[in-house]
Amino acid sequence: MQMRSRTLFKIVFALILLLVSSASGSYAGDKPLNTVFHDKVHGKVFFTPGDSRYSGVINYNETYTVNFDVGMPMNAKVKLARLYAYYVWSKDGTIGVYPTMEVIDDDVILTEAANYTDNKGFVGLYDFFSGVNVYDVTNRVSENYQAAIKNADADGSTFCTQGIGLLVIYECQDCPLVEYWVNEGADMLYADYGITPGMATSKIYFNGDVELKNIKKASLITAAPSAGYTASGETAHNRLYFNEEESGLGSFSFLKELLKLVFRYESGIWSDVYFSNDIVQIGVDERDVSNYMKPSNNFAAVQDNYDYMMLTNAILYIEENR
Repeated sequence: MQMRSRTLFKIVFALILLLVSSASGSYAGDKPLNTVFHDKVHGKVFFTPGDSRYSGVINYNETYTVNFDVGMPMNAKVKLARLYAYYVWSKDGTIGVYPTMEVIDDDVILTEAANYTDNKGFVGLYDFFSGVNVYDVTNRVSENYQAAIKNADADGSTFCTQGIGLLVIYECQDCPLVEYWVNEGADMLYADYGITPGMATSKIYFNGDVELKNIKKASLITAAPSAGYTASGETAHNRLYFNEEESGLGSFSFLKELLKLVFRYESGIWSDVYFSNDIVQIGVDERDVSNYMKPSNNFAAVQDNYDYMMLTNAILYIEENR
C-alpha cells in the first residue's frame, strides 16, 4: 500500500511539473512563434537591427537608443512596420520581474501592441525574464528612424537589452507582388540542463497554399537575440531547417526521401547560421529558400546545440514572377 502511494505521488508530482513548465517556460522549444500577419502586396520586405548593441544594465531613467536607415523608393508607402524591443535579465534584486520600460519615438511614448516572454522555467539562480515588447510604427517610421528604450521603474528593477529590431513592409506599384508571413514570439532555447538539441528546437509554421510555378524567389528571415554568442569566443552551434522533418524521421532516411519524391520538394539544413559578439548580440539570418518550398504548409525550425538563444522573429516572403 505504501509502495502504491509513493508511486501515485511520483506520478502526480511529475504531472504538476509538466503543467507548471507548460504554463511558464523552459529551455525547450515549447513556445512556438505564431503568424500574426499574412498578406500580399506589390512591394518589399526588410528586417534590420539598425546599430543595436548590447546595453549592459539599464537603471531607472536611463535610455538606450538605436538608429535605423530605412531606404525606400520615393513613391513607396509603408504597409506595415513593427518595432521589437528585446530584453533579458529583467529583475528586481534576485527576483525575476517583467520590465517597466517605455519605448520612445520622437518624444512620443509608444503603445505596446504585443509582448512575448519566456524563462528557463525551473527553480534556481538567475531565473530572470527574457522577451520582446512589440510596437506598431506603421504611421511613424521614416527614412532616418530612431527609437529609444527607457527604464521607467522608480522602484529600482533593472533589465538589459540586446537591441531593437525593425520590420518594414512597404507598397510600391513598380515592385513585384510579394506574399508574406510574419511570425512573432519568444522561445528560449538551450540544449543543457537535461534539454537535448532535439528538445531545444522551435518549429515555425507558415500555413497556406503556394503556387510553386509562380515563385520567383522565396526568402526566410529569422532573428534570435543572443544566438551565436559565447563568452569564451568559441563557435556557437545552432541549426536552421526548412521543410525538414529530421526530428520526427531521423532514423528513417529512406522514408524521408520517399516523402520528398512523392510531394516533390527538397529540404534545407544549415549549421551555425547566427553570429554575434560582445557588442552585437542579435543573431539575424536571411536566406534563399526557393528550392525548398512545398505547395502547402511550409515550415522552418531553429535548433540550439549548446549555444543559447531566444527565437523571436520569422518572416517568410515570396516574390512572384507574374
